[in-house]
Amino acid sequence: MRQHVFKKGDAEFGIVEGRPTIRGECDLSNAADIEGWLISFGEAPIDVDLSGVTFFGASALRALINVAKCNPNIRVVEPSAAVRRVLEITQTACVLMQGADLGH
Repeated sequence: MRQHVFKKGDAEFGIVEGRPTIRGECDLSNAADIEGWLISFGEAPIDVDLSGVTFFGASALRALINVAKCNPNIRVVEPSAAVRRVLEITQTACVLMQGADLGH
């Protein structure tokens, strides 16, 4: 397994098996880092693995929505229970997991 991981606060960001991956806590302390990192991929189709996310706050959700507005080809795959719950409660799962259009 090939991976390149770096730490930002209570989260780890990296490319694991060719896929952008975030692990740990995603909140206000690192939301700007999440957004900036994922935007750096441009409009390339990317599947973001969030299976290792232990906390997923509103700021992290806003970061992913902002990224999806810039890159309609982003998709969240393998969300952890914490991520899935937030996406379901906010009714953003269809946009972030299935790639539905944000209507910008």
